[in-house]
Amino acid sequence: MRHWILELMNLLAGNSRYVSYSSRQQAVFALILLFVLLAPALLYWLL
Repeated sequence: MRHWILELMNLLAGNSRYVSYSSRQQAVFALILLFVLLAPALLYWLL
């Protein structure tokens, strides 16, 4: 899972070379991504 998070972070950042991010940065990125993906469903369910 960590590999895919790093790949997605590098893709979104536009890095042409592989950049390694800290575990804390990866966790924050994963939480933001999870929130962005789940927020519409939660809003639909609540409304």
